[in-house]
Amino acid sequence: MAARPLVAASSVPEEPGRLASGTGRERSCLTQGERERDVTATPPAQAPRGSAQGKPGNVVRACVIGGLCARVPDWPQGRTNYSKLCVPTERAAAVHHGWRGRGSMLYSQRSRPRHREVTGPQPHSVAVVAKFPSSRPRDFAILERRRHEEAREQILTFTKLNTTERVKNKWARVTDQKLLHNMVQREVYRTMEEYKMHLNERRERLSTLLEREEMAYIKEMEAMEETTLERQAKMRERVKSLREKREKERMDFIAEKRDQQFREQCEELRSLRSQIHLNEVCTERMAQIVLKEELNRQRKEEDTIFDQLWEQDRLAKEEQEEKKRQKRIELNQEIACLQKAASEAQKMQEKRLKEEESKLMAEEQRLIKLEEERNLKEKQQNKLQVKSMLEDSIRLKMKRLAREQQEELALDMKILEHVMQGYQDDTEEKRQRKMELRKEQQLYREYLAQQLEEEKRQEREMDKMIEAELEKSWAKKSEQMRKEKEARKRLMKDVMDTRRVQIQEKLERNAKLQEELAHDKELLESATEEHKQLETDRNARQMKVAQQYQRDLVSQVAYQQSQRQAEREEEQREFEAGLTAEKAYQNKLREILSRPYVGHENIHPLRRGRISSPKDWLPQ
Repeated sequence: MAARPLVAASSVPEEPGRLASGTGRERSCLTQGERERDVTATPPAQAPRGSAQGKPGNVVRACVIGGLCARVPDWPQGRTNYSKLCVPTERAAAVHHGWRGRGSMLYSQRSRPRHREVTGPQPHSVAVVAKFPSSRPRDFAILERRRHEEAREQILTFTKLNTTERVKNKWARVTDQKLLHNMVQREVYRTMEEYKMHLNERRERLSTLLEREEMAYIKEMEAMEETTLERQAKMRERVKSLREKREKERMDFIAEKRDQQFREQCEELRSLRSQIHLNEVCTERMAQIVLKEELNRQRKEEDTIFDQLWEQDRLAKEEQEEKKRQKRIELNQEIACLQKAASEAQKMQEKRLKEEESKLMAEEQRLIKLEEERNLKEKQQNKLQVKSMLEDSIRLKMKRLAREQQEELALDMKILEHVMQGYQDDTEEKRQRKMELRKEQQLYREYLAQQLEEEKRQEREMDKMIEAELEKSWAKKSEQMRKEKEARKRLMKDVMDTRRVQIQEKLERNAKLQEELAHDKELLESATEEHKQLETDRNARQMKVAQQYQRDLVSQVAYQQSQRQAEREEEQREFEAGLTAEKAYQNKLREILSRPYVGHENIHPLRRGRISSPKDWLPQ
């Protein structure tokens, strides 16, 4: 907006202070020491010809009294009482002098909302109370934004470091596993190579030993080759040894036959041998009876000892089985308690994770709801601001129109009173005066019309300027609000994104914990099943061992019984064989006694006579 030249006010006594630029509608923040300011009027070049502003002595003033800016309209010179126009109102004076206390204020004034705009003593005179400086610095939003960005950067840096550390740990774990696997593979390969090397060495040794044995056998076969003379000598030696062996066998047979003949023919020898044999049989029988009794006694003692040992073994095994059963029951109870505790802990962990997940979901829903409420509140605040701005504008316009109508009505009433009073005084002089007054009134009306038209034009220009200023201020304010809103939105978005990331990480961590708990549960179930399977296998093995032991005991008892039965049968067979042999011996003895000489074809002829008459040589 271009600066306008200053117009001096010669007909009005100047107040202490100085004039300031701006019209009565301009809004300015004034200090307590400033009393009056110059008013910038329209330049003469821009004013229309014949207007009130183009005449000397017609000025527009703005009285600044106690922080209030009051607009003074342009009246003709000599017809304006500026002392009345520049007198501040009671409210302005009270604001200026500071005696507007709590006790002197009316109830309606105390209860109405306070605002910065204060109206002056004349129409279109408005002042704005200075604002207190803000406690926050101008770059508060920037600093807050930077602080949130730094916090977000720290969170992102921490998350990135955590992810990097997790990746490093995973890489280290996988590398350790690979190193262990490769080390085991190398050890297995080295062991297999050593085994193959030892196997090859053994094969080489065995092949060398086989070659040596083959060479030794070949040399031995070469050394065992016989000549014809050696073969003939060996044959002669063989024939000679066979002849000697056959002669020896014949002589032995002859000696045996002669001895048999002597035994068969010697009566005394037979009687002595019979007596000796009978004595031996009786002695052996008594020894057999004693031995049988001793064996029976030993067998009974062994049976008793075995029964005692078996009973002790049975009691010891029963006691051991009872201890094992009690130990197994205690172990099963302990394992069941551990499994129950683990299951309860797992259930509590799952419940805690579900509750935490539900809390996180509720918090996420709450954040979404808060964001929606914040957006709705911002929309409502924007609507209320626009509505209040429109209402204030309409209210100010209605007040201005009402004041203008009241002023025009008061002016018309005053003119009508003067006219009516003039018609009542019907003298010639007064009529002449009235005519002059009427002309003056006509001129004054024309002047008022022109002044009103000029004021309307100025009002329109002022409205345009104010609207432009308001638009600029509103544009600036809206831009600032938009920036603040965008900053708040970005900050809220960052906070919401960070919170969502945290919630998502917590949900992922909870899901991972649930997976680990499920895996631990599967491991626990598999360990339980494996323990049950091991218990079943152990019981089956113990049952199998017990059954085998029972079968061994039964087989041992059966074997001992079969041995005893075989011994009894053997004894019975020996006894029957002895009886049979004794009976055969007696029969043979009787037969020999009945036939003393058998096979007497080889007897000497001199003895045949005696054999034919045995009564001569047999004892009487």
